[in-house]
Amino acid sequence: MANFLKAFLAKQLGHPSGWFGQMLLRLLNRSNQAMNDLTLRQLALTENLHVLEIGFGGGDLIHRCLAAEKSLILTGIDPAIAAIDFANKRFKGALQSGQLQLAQAPGEKIPFPDASFDRIMTVNTLYFWSEPTQVLASCQRVLRPLGKLVITYKNKQFLEKTEATNYGFQAYDPHEVELMLEKAGFADIQTVAAESPFDGQFFCTTGVKP
Repeated sequence: MANFLKAFLAKQLGHPSGWFGQMLLRLLNRSNQAMNDLTLRQLALTENLHVLEIGFGGGDLIHRCLAAEKSLILTGIDPAIAAIDFANKRFKGALQSGQLQLAQAPGEKIPFPDASFDRIMTVNTLYFWSEPTQVLASCQRVLRPLGKLVITYKNKQFLEKTEATNYGFQAYDPHEVELMLEKAGFADIQTVAAESPFDGQFFCTTGVKP
């Protein structure tokens, strides 16, 4: 029974669905606060940027960006229809004004033209990328020159200790993430660490499109 519950939760974390998925999105907004705080700092937002979030989940980071800089244009993609439905209700005003747009899509196939975004952010999605090389190539394509990619993720040892890696999570340490970004053509690659009351140490790796 314990293994079944762990497998069910892992599947929901990767792709929320149904009533449980809706509840989980609300919980993730709380548990991801520290990770979203660090991500927001690393984005270094300024006026009139176009920002993409890959896998926006419950929308906490979208909310923070909207509050931090009123001139931003935000776009979110998520493969889970539960996340889309949740965000459509939460951000009705921003969607109606055109400041926010949403699309159901995976990171491997970002459905926007080349050089569309100044920043790309993603939190707790790295583990679920079936083709990380393809996701990073998509990010390269849609980023403008000098655009910045920000990836925030849990400690590899934490995911292994909690047995998440037995249920579909692919864990990475910072060196592995930095190497993937380098191979994808990113420059000025850096990693910073912080602590979460829920998950302990976590990391945020950034890279710039030359």
